[in-house]
Amino acid sequence: MQDDVNEVLTDFLSRDRHRVLTAVGVVNNLHNPQALAALARHLPEIERATAGLELGGALFPNSEHLRRAIFTLQTWRDGRCRCWLYPHFLSYDPLREEQAGDVTVLSSDPPDWHMDYHCRCTHCGAEYKVEQREGHLTWWKWQRLS
Repeated sequence: MQDDVNEVLTDFLSRDRHRVLTAVGVVNNLHNPQALAALARHLPEIERATAGLELGGALFPNSEHLRRAIFTLQTWRDGRCRCWLYPHFLSYDPLREEQAGDVTVLSSDPPDWHMDYHCRCTHCGAEYKVEQREGHLTWWKWQRLS
């Protein structure tokens, strides 16, 4: 694991657009708490190295993927539950989060492009209403229930 973390960190610090985007993709799909914590310890270095970096993007700016990766590391650094991230970004698919073991889908509408889910975090027990919608891309809006 340490070698993987070092490789991701090296990619972040490289200032090479493609390597940074590779690191961003790893963090945005990473569910390993130890690896996330290890990377979060280097957050100031990562933020300095990626500041002002032009990352491109067609339908969706790649800088938003970087923002999500940094926010993810901040969340781990601050000791928050992973589910705290969900309402902040439109890219968290409840079915993928369930496959990763981070949520349980308690109910959902019949499959369609526009449907709702009711989910529970497997770590802290928080429950969410999740709206799935379709535009140029499929997206999910998470709303924490009281």
